[in-house]
Amino acid sequence: MGARRSVIIGAVVLFVAALLVGPAVGAAGAQSGSCEADGAAQLCLTEASLGSDELTAGESTTLTATVENVGDERATAVVVLNVAGPDNETDSLEIRRESIPPGETLTVTKTVDASTPGTHAMQVLVYNDDLAHRYDASEPWTVEVNEQGLGGGIDTPEYALAALIGSLAVLGGLVYRQR
Repeated sequence: MGARRSVIIGAVVLFVAALLVGPAVGAAGAQSGSCEADGAAQLCLTEASLGSDELTAGESTTLTATVENVGDERATAVVVLNVAGPDNETDSLEIRRESIPPGETLTVTKTVDASTPGTHAMQVLVYNDDLAHRYDASEPWTVEVNEQGLGGGIDTPEYALAALIGSLAVLGGLVYRQR
């Protein structure tokens, strides 16, 4: 019953976060009118994607975000990753801070490591230099991290290698015994 309760609480937190964040960007690109100007400066999150939404503890995936300066003046983009863990712990990580001239884009990549099993929520946001104004935000993602160990994914290279070595040892033992 505890796992079901955690999933329900996590879903409610994601729903409320989506309502508070407002218009968002999907993995394919920005929705028209989703980014807010700050005077003559305007930064839009034109693409945000996560390499995988299901991982085994110990694996990693790549987060990619592209920010475009569609305003009339140079603006500093602060790209932030918000994460909510399975026990509703939240954290904000600044991924990159860079000044972008008008008409230019900035592509940011970040390796995201999966260490805690459970359902995690992630979202990319773009702020101005002093974090007082949010320009844009991605759609929230849900990432499932499964426990590591035997019984996990059958395509895990370490298990396949161990099985191959074990099979060769047994085969070698049988051949040796036949002599």
